[in-house]
Amino acid sequence: MVKFKLEGKEYKLPEFISISDYVKISKVKDLFTDEYFYPKLINILTSCPLEDLMDCGFEEINYLGYSIISILPKEKDITFVDRFELDGVQYGFIPNWKDLTFAEFIDLDTISSKKTNELLDMLHILGAIMYRPIITETSEHNFTIEDYDIELMKKRSELFKNRLDIKIILGGQFFFINFVKKFSDYTQPSSTLTLSMWDKIKIIWMMWRMIYKGRSKNHSVGFWSSTEFVRTTLQNMSTSTKKT
Repeated sequence: MVKFKLEGKEYKLPEFISISDYVKISKVKDLFTDEYFYPKLINILTSCPLEDLMDCGFEEINYLGYSIISILPKEKDITFVDRFELDGVQYGFIPNWKDLTFAEFIDLDTISSKKTNELLDMLHILGAIMYRPIITETSEHNFTIEDYDIELMKKRSELFKNRLDIKIILGGQFFFINFVKKFSDYTQPSSTLTLSMWDKIKIIWMMWRMIYKGRSKNHSVGFWSSTEFVRTTLQNMSTSTKKT
């Protein structure tokens, strides 16, 4: 942990960039091209007065600024994390997409579709939907999580906001976006009417729910046959909308 004293008051740099810190930094227009970038960055993360920082030596500010830069999320460092521990509680990422409830999907859809600034303000909520307490586990990466509950999610999101490393949320968001892109490829584009990516995934999600809900012990539908069913249906739908 890096600490420094200024005007008799002690400050400390964060050990990681929280969701809250990430939002603050991201919302400062042109911060990364500002000639006073380091002092402003230190000010954002420590609340140390900017005017006091401007009076500090170059080497000291340069050292503090570089220390912060070293923990900022970089694309190459963002990886998907399926579980983590916070305050003694084990949290896990949504383990089974086919069991996603309608409420979960709509909330994920609504938040992910927001404009950049609005999305920034809801990153902690997005994280609280994707990551929930692990209830049972067979192995490290095979577990079940708490059922989706909006009230519990709200409380968890406030905890995540200031206590969770933003890299975990960005990794989960990246995973979710790629999941959507993968399944959106099943639809052929129409020259007159093109379904949005989210329209496609909603349709696919509903189909998966129908497929798995309709399964019985005597009649199972394999992943490949289910996927072929989805692909064929969506292609037919595209043809129909094109004719329309």
